Amino acid sequence: MKGLWSTRVKNLLQKHSAGADWEKLEQDLSSLVSGCLDEKLDDLRMQNILRDMEDTFQRPEPPSQSQSRLKGSKSKANEAIANQEFLQLLKRLGLESHYPKKMGMGYFHTICKTSLLDREPSKDKELSFYFLQKLLTVDYRVRYLTCWDKSNPGLAPVPQTSEQEQELSNSFENFLDNLMEAAPEPASRDGGVHPMDLQMAIFHCADDFLRQTLANKLAFCQLALPLLVPNPGTSHIEFPLYALSQIQRSWKEADKSGKQAGTKSYNNKLISQAQTPIVSFIRIGSSASCSKSQLLNTLLSKRKHDTFFHRHCRGSTRERLLMEGVVEIAWYCPCGSPDDTFDCCVAFCNLHGDARDHRVQLQFLQEISAVNVALVSESERMDNRGKQLLQGLWQSQRPLVCLLTEKENVAVGRPGKNITIGMKNSNEAQVMVQLTKTISNLLQGSRLHFSLDACLDKALQHGFFVDTEQPTCVMAKAKAKDLVDILKKEKLSKIKSQLLPLQGRLWYQWCKKDKELTRLQEKGNKSIEHHRSQIENEKSAIRRKQLEQAFPLNLLMKSFLRLSQTMLEAISEEINDSSIGLEHLLREVGQIYEALQLMDSEKFKFSKLPEIAADLMVSGYPVELMDGDASYVPLLFVLSVLGIQSTGKSTLLNAMFGLQFNVSAGRCTRGAFMQLIPVSEELQQDVGFDFVLVVDTEGLRAIEMANKHSLNHDNELATFVIGIGNLTVINIFGENPSEMQDVLQIAVQAFLRMKKVNLSPSCLFVHQNVGEITAKEKNMEGQRRLQEKLDEMTVIAAQQEFCDISSFSDVIGFDVNTHIHYFAHLWEGNPPMAPPNPTYSQNVQQLKKLKETLLHETKKKCENLIELQKEQ
Repeated sequence: MKGLWSTRVKNLLQKHSAGADWEKLEQDLSSLVSGCLDEKLDDLRMQNILRDMEDTFQRPEPPSQSQSRLKGSKSKANEAIANQEFLQLLKRLGLESHYPKKMGMGYFHTICKTSLLDREPSKDKELSFYFLQKLLTVDYRVRYLTCWDKSNPGLAPVPQTSEQEQELSNSFENFLDNLMEAAPEPASRDGGVHPMDLQMAIFHCADDFLRQTLANKLAFCQLALPLLVPNPGTSHIEFPLYALSQIQRSWKEADKSGKQAGTKSYNNKLISQAQTPIVSFIRIGSSASCSKSQLLNTLLSKRKHDTFFHRHCRGSTRERLLMEGVVEIAWYCPCGSPDDTFDCCVAFCNLHGDARDHRVQLQFLQEISAVNVALVSESERMDNRGKQLLQGLWQSQRPLVCLLTEKENVAVGRPGKNITIGMKNSNEAQVMVQLTKTISNLLQGSRLHFSLDACLDKALQHGFFVDTEQPTCVMAKAKAKDLVDILKKEKLSKIKSQLLPLQGRLWYQWCKKDKELTRLQEKGNKSIEHHRSQIENEKSAIRRKQLEQAFPLNLLMKSFLRLSQTMLEAISEEINDSSIGLEHLLREVGQIYEALQLMDSEKFKFSKLPEIAADLMVSGYPVELMDGDASYVPLLFVLSVLGIQSTGKSTLLNAMFGLQFNVSAGRCTRGAFMQLIPVSEELQQDVGFDFVLVVDTEGLRAIEMANKHSLNHDNELATFVIGIGNLTVINIFGENPSEMQDVLQIAVQAFLRMKKVNLSPSCLFVHQNVGEITAKEKNMEGQRRLQEKLDEMTVIAAQQEFCDISSFSDVIGFDVNTHIHYFAHLWEGNPPMAPPNPTYSQNVQQLKKLKETLLHETKKKCENLIELQKEQ
């Protein structure tokens, strides 16, 4: 019979062989039968696990000394030949210490006193910070940011004249003489910094990750993005593909031919991967009467929004330093309606400056463009360079639209290929109709489509500097792709069971037992202590089973842990494009770490596992706080948000803090995600803590939860969201009374529960999509109705919780005048081409101003929390 015993039975009997505690042996055998035996792992098993972990976390090889010296010499060479005017501009803006590419995400995200104020910069050195803060709140007026302080000579004072001089100047003859006099020579430079010089200076100082964030925010604001960027310190031209790689766009195309005529196809994809026709605009000569960028803005938005900055924009100056030779790009995205300007998604490129001076950029654009549009000035006085350039465009296989600024309306050229349009003395609206129709017709006859990713090879052929092709990035992407390939080999339905085994049935069982431990339900005839001990044993047994499933580590987790030491950002992007999110892998890492706590090993502390998530948080990546499947969470101090599904909660947090929480229609957030925001040293002294932890949560009333006890789920979610935070933003969307009542009822019940356990969080109500903020009396009426509804919900919740409370202000400290905010609609017009509403951004800034007061209010609560943790 001894030969039939399992290893676990043998180990158990061996454990008790030297003792005579038969009662303990009986308990252990009973626990073994029930699967709850709390036994230690055998030494051999522990050694195998340790060896597997140590092999996984081998130190990455440092770069060779020769590579380091090469990088250093290149950097010094670049600095040595840097454009002196550019260096003076950096010094003027206070950015000299950030060049080149030394400005990271921390500069963008840090909460400081200035970021909480709603004012304009008073000196040039403040411009870059205010630019980033306005861009953070997705205010497209960021591009009109200027600083006209007293030290700038841009505005001439009004001269003081005597009475005699004034009489002479009032004569008509004197007025005519003044008209006939030659105009004075303009000053060498205007007083203010050109807004595009400010934007490009920040771009040159930003590292690759901040550049990507800047591009995402600019795209959200419907502003043009840099596609080709001459480096002011060298002769190199940059093609910032990585910076443009995470921009998401949606559009709807109507099929106007064939059997499917009238149907609409919906597209939502990374714009860098979208195959679109490209229309390039260039200028030959200089024109005082016609702006190429203004023509583009009319094509893109019918002059409703300035996608491209032009000479008549507020803040523009006569001279600019960093835009010569820059190629910007913007996309027209149709919405599938009859009044769409173009039927499909079209990319528009704009070469700044005279094309004669930028032949390399022009050649690149000719190779990728489906249509070329040339704005030609001084055609009668054109030099040989201009004639050769125009001849090359005319003889090219690509269609050419030639806009002549000094000619009357003409339309000549080879039919269907080259078109000439005269613009002098022409009605602008008619010219734009003709230009739009001409481009549409030429695009219909062209099958030449390019994505930005497809332009990579041509950029390399021209010798452009491409960020994604640098050795570190190439290696990171290759290894991350290997990781994704592992995922693609498995069917989606089997990924969790095969590659992420710790997130299946055992994890749900552990969470269920953990909830039982805190609630101590289903005790039966057992004492609470005995019941608690049994649950603890059951939890340990489940962890052991997880450990058995986790080791040896499968290829996916071993590869992920190795890559996570040096290539987190590349991993996050590659994985998020696949069928599984980074949060699933991090969740698996967390499960492995908690299961490893069963091992009492001094040799290997497994600290590298939590370091992975910590590094991601510090670098500004949203990390999962609550498992959306099993609802498990650690205790933290946070600022959280609560509201109905798809009402703009994530968008609000992104605008307030410049974050990267996922945003889309439907239930895109599941569970809860957190992001760490540093507080500046100056503000730390006032508020008493170093970081603000922002939590984005899934929405209430989710359609997916309709058949899964949604009311109970929503109540638990609200209790969690409000319970962990010192400040919760209650987000209400629109004027729907039933939705408002749903949110308020759930929120009030959660706040009431907090009061019962002596927690006192604060809250703000944000009422979105209420139109432009109108008369104060209307707001007061809305506040009064919301106060009445809160009191009504409080009475109902108090009855359910058996409390004697009659008003919401009895539950938490609440001021109806300062804790309710009305927000305008997010968009200024109809998506997908609408820019964000500047009033929305202004509302966000006003909310941030109040946040400073609330930070001071929560300082004492935070100190109490720390003291409580010390006692525990």
